[in-house]
Amino acid sequence: MELVLTLKHNNKSFNHPKVLRKTKFLIIGQGLAGTLLATELWKQNADFLVLDNPSPEAASQVAGGAFIPIVFRTLKKAEMIDDYLPALKNTYGFFENLTGSRFFHLVPSLKLFPKDDIPKWQQAKDSAAGTFITDLKESLNLPGIKPEFGGAVIEPSGWVDIKMLTALMGEWFLENNLLIQEKLDYSMIEFEKDGVVINSSIRAEKIIFCEGASAIKNPWFKNAGFSLNKGEIIDIEASGISDEYILRSEVFVLPLGKKTFRVGATYDRNNIDNNPSPAGKQQLLQKLQYFLDTPVSVRSHWAGIRPSVKDRKPLLGAHPEMLRLNIFNGLGSKGVLFAPYWAAKMAAFLLHGEALPDMVNVNRYFKS
Repeated sequence: MELVLTLKHNNKSFNHPKVLRKTKFLIIGQGLAGTLLATELWKQNADFLVLDNPSPEAASQVAGGAFIPIVFRTLKKAEMIDDYLPALKNTYGFFENLTGSRFFHLVPSLKLFPKDDIPKWQQAKDSAAGTFITDLKESLNLPGIKPEFGGAVIEPSGWVDIKMLTALMGEWFLENNLLIQEKLDYSMIEFEKDGVVINSSIRAEKIIFCEGASAIKNPWFKNAGFSLNKGEIIDIEASGISDEYILRSEVFVLPLGKKTFRVGATYDRNNIDNNPSPAGKQQLLQKLQYFLDTPVSVRSHWAGIRPSVKDRKPLLGAHPEMLRLNIFNGLGSKGVLFAPYWAAKMAAFLLHGEALPDMVNVNRYFKS
């Protein structure tokens, strides 16, 4: 005889067959956040599953993936960079060893600036940020760059192929029976005394939402400070550009090999959709023309929505009233840099109850 459970949620009753799978932690979403958190739990032999409905427009699928240890606006070290860099190198190196593939690329950055800015950059080189400024060039002799620019060489910097990383780890999770490829239906989340039932097929003690921009529709976390923005990126072909550096001006130009480059990104807070726009493409090409003196041709163009937060800090922790519901989100445009560090902190919170810093605790958006 088949056991049928009757559950109530939002004053509605649901009958569904006996739950097929049980787990302690269910991670919703297998973008960058979900992939990193799942791996941290796996390293510690935790009981978990991942539920994901793959989307080609997800932020992780269209992210540039570049990282830099300096804030150009202030010419200071990025906040917590001394914590972030070791975690970044160890985490992405671990993934490369696990998958046998290369998607973590250390490439020095060349920040272009007008020659009149040399004194400002020299002052930065003499400050704490100077640790990462390995050379200042008053004049550049690089193919494709206009002669009126100087530049600062910044290391370490580089990029992570997030699309490759999440795809390879998705295959790995599937092979290890840890990934369920299925769309989440919020109305099918049912609360029991000892856990939560999802989609009438999974029972978990706790859920961790790693949904990226989709969290804006989450009934429990949609008001957790999200400030979404759209980003557009183009891939170009340009035989006249050196691939020695990641070029940085108002846009980055990231070498992909074989004289192809990735250029990004735009920030649009008004048109929150996944549609590449002629205006976005034109904006990127105009910013390239500011410092390039060589022709380029556009090979591809795409857009995605960043799950940014008002205070530009990630969101970690449990819902203050529904403690079985957790979130790891809000990575924004710099997620590739600080996600490894915070994924480890989120895992420690889930597994050992370690306190989360106030600056990232989601409770900051639920205080009255």
